[in-house]
Amino acid sequence: RRMTMMREKGRRQAIRGPAFMFNNRGTSLTAEEERFLDAAEYGNIPVVRKMLEESKTLNVNCVDYMGQNALQLAVGNEHLEVTELLLKKENLARIGDALLLAISKGYIRIVEAILNHPGFSVNKRLTLSPCEQELQDDDFYSYDEDGTRFSPDITPIILAAHCQKYEVVHMLLMKGARIERPHDYFCKCNDCTEKQKHDSFSHSRSRINAYKGLASPAYLSLSSEDPVLTALELSNELAKLANIEKEFKNDYRKLSMQCKDFVVGVLDLCRDSEEVEAILNGDLNSEPVEAQRHRASLSRVKLAIKYEVKKFVAHPNCQQQLLTIWYENLSGLREQTIAIKCLVVLVVALGLPFLAIGYWIAPCSRLGRILRSPFMKFVAHAASFIIFLGLLVFNASDRFEGITTLPNVTVTDYPKQIFRVKTTQFTWTEMLIMVWVLG
Repeated sequence: RRMTMMREKGRRQAIRGPAFMFNNRGTSLTAEEERFLDAAEYGNIPVVRKMLEESKTLNVNCVDYMGQNALQLAVGNEHLEVTELLLKKENLARIGDALLLAISKGYIRIVEAILNHPGFSVNKRLTLSPCEQELQDDDFYSYDEDGTRFSPDITPIILAAHCQKYEVVHMLLMKGARIERPHDYFCKCNDCTEKQKHDSFSHSRSRINAYKGLASPAYLSLSSEDPVLTALELSNELAKLANIEKEFKNDYRKLSMQCKDFVVGVLDLCRDSEEVEAILNGDLNSEPVEAQRHRASLSRVKLAIKYEVKKFVAHPNCQQQLLTIWYENLSGLREQTIAIKCLVVLVVALGLPFLAIGYWIAPCSRLGRILRSPFMKFVAHAASFIIFLGLLVFNASDRFEGITTLPNVTVTDYPKQIFRVKTTQFTWTEMLIMVWVLG
């Protein structure tokens, strides 16, 4: 067994890279600390428990040549029991780094165990980034580059969103963690001004990391009551930022496209018409009862058109629902041939005045419901406009009464009393135009 442990130790030392050959742990660690770190790394539960209970001189926060303490080594190798033993120890350092490491590797049970630590009961512990907590704590995170592999602006929930860990995101949201939306790019508050002045690159990267978390499907679907609306608005905001921050244009465009793909993916998951209607109309509970009774608002479709989310509008589920609304109360017409549809258009155009009078007298009748459909409205408006233009053309023909056209010659017979105002009776076309406008 000892030979097996030695071979495993040698294999892990080789994986660590050539830095192991140039760093002698004996120069900075005692034999007891070296044994403790090895036990934590290899998951030797009896040794770790015995040393934690019996040793009076053991420093549980000692670090190896790579700057990792026992908790980080145990978490990195998925030793849940060792992690639970270490978390019971008071004054344990780098708990935040261990949480980030567990999230990045997807160790759900270890993440849950770390989140139950009393250290996370402090206000905004999960919301503030390591660089923001540096002034408050000296040991919760490693504030140097050797002790952690994560950017100092990364919070646990941002990392979980980046890694698409739905369970971890849900746990963090239940603990009250949120991703703070970055300030406006042109914000001149003291915080933004100071960060921009100190390190403009880090400030820009922190903004991108935050937007990556906000645009994550895991965070969008779990944190928002209306993920479709949130994704549409966020995609538009990211598209604007792509035009403002030219140096990060590709990053913002990619995130904007990710939000659009998320919305399309939500439509793909719909199983019936009711779910499609809920997505296209938004929150139906916020609409008046009368509006719900007559027709869907299609607020999300209108917003998608405004933000040019073509994939959403052109999606088959969306188009099928729009066609259903288009042929409302005319379900049989949808399956008819083009000839039948053209005949219906001709009949509506010829009988438009009578249909309008019938709708005015009985708007709630069967005829009124048919005329209220979008298809019939479109046909009626188009026919009305064409008839109105025809009347204008007929009326304008009277203006050319004194003009004679000959080959290569145009003769105009001006009235003798050109400057005298004379009144004439309305022609039949003018009377029809007035009646049509009044109707």
